[in-house]
Amino acid sequence: FSTECQAAILDLSDDLKTNPKYKDLIKRKNGLGQVYNFVEELAAFSVNGNLNDCDYVRTGGWRNSTWQVEPSNLATVIPEFLQEKSCYSDDGTETISGRYQTEIGWDGTTLKYAAISVESAVLDPFGLDPESLTRREYDQFIAIGKEVEETVSRHCFGSVIVTDLNEKFVFMNNQSIYVQSALQSSILGICIAFAVLLISTRVLHLALFASISITCVLVSVVGTMVMLGWQLGSIESILIGIIAGFSVDYVVHLAHAYEIASGDCYERLNEAFSDLGISVFNGMVTSVVASIPLFFCQLQFFAKFGTFLCLTIAFSWVFANF
Repeated sequence: FSTECQAAILDLSDDLKTNPKYKDLIKRKNGLGQVYNFVEELAAFSVNGNLNDCDYVRTGGWRNSTWQVEPSNLATVIPEFLQEKSCYSDDGTETISGRYQTEIGWDGTTLKYAAISVESAVLDPFGLDPESLTRREYDQFIAIGKEVEETVSRHCFGSVIVTDLNEKFVFMNNQSIYVQSALQSSILGICIAFAVLLISTRVLHLALFASISITCVLVSVVGTMVMLGWQLGSIESILIGIIAGFSVDYVVHLAHAYEIASGDCYERLNEAFSDLGISVFNGMVTSVVASIPLFFCQLQFFAKFGTFLCLTIAFSWVFANF
């Protein structure tokens, strides 16, 4: 953590605060970007020996002095610095160690890393942002990291690492996996259902129409999930993947009954519904009724599974019959 490195970090912080190209990326307050950089307060502490004069700290009066801390003095300066009250604390009671707990990598004897944090102008730390939105912000921050790598790394030991403290980028990756898994499993499920239907009926157009029915169930259930305000997570991804398996039951029975019936189309329909219509209906009713108690479960998985089961069974019966 040389004096040149300290100056480079301070220059980077000033650029992130004042550069207009970051106004849509970094949250602004009083016209400046929200940047957490402990070097500013460390510099003032190095000059004054304390942080009692916060106006002096905020206005940058210390910049006219030699403020850099020699690396050999860090072991004595940092422990005292960490106990000071931060001049950027909202209530005036937060210490340096509390405000910059993720920016100062002090292990008691050595500074393992030095970091700068910024607040995103777009991402909500308490909400669930779409994967596309998070990906766009992620790419911009990674681009900044590459620019910093070319400048700051010339003076600071080690490489630049860009991460997020609210695990937004981790969730973004998970969202991408959820979407991919849901698509792959649902498509695979429909293909397997088509194969089962073709083997059961041995009639290509019956298997095709039945598969279209299953696809309609899939679209209807996913659309209802969106209307209910569900976010795509691990539970929803798993449920989407098993829709085809749940919805194939009724249509395969009716398709097989139609295939083995005799007569013209109308007569075969009448015979299929006469033989299995009431059984399929009773199966639908019992499954829907069995899912209702799950609506009241406290565990999210069981509550959502109950809703999913009810929707899937109801839609599969509707599309199998009509």
